[in-house]
Amino acid sequence: MEKIVNLLEFRGEGSTLFTGRPQGVSAREKLNLKDLDESQYNVKVIIPKGTTSFNPSFFLGLFFDSIKKMGLNRFKSKYKFVYEDEDDRVGNVLKGHVNEAFMHAENSLKNRTSLKKLFS
Repeated sequence: MEKIVNLLEFRGEGSTLFTGRPQGVSAREKLNLKDLDESQYNVKVIIPKGTTSFNPSFFLGLFFDSIKKMGLNRFKSKYKFVYEDEDDRVGNVLKGHVNEAFMHAENSLKNRTSLKKLFS
């Protein structure tokens, strides 16, 4: 069983990027991700064509509570990201943004910040 979450409506009219933790939190609430997290559904997250940036701030607002509750590995097995842009270069950039967001989430879960890593 699978649910599809298309993020297009949360990108903003005329915008090509997803940014801002508050915007991610707002999207999380509208998408009712808390219930999806607890469901038996796997979730396909559509990053729509025309997207040029998927900032970690938006990602963490949208998904950090899910990652915190499920753990990173379980989250990654439940939530799959689909990049609609047919240009591989764009897809690779967006995949890099999502991977960076996963690193931020992992650091937050382990209570590591960039500053702490410098002095450890």
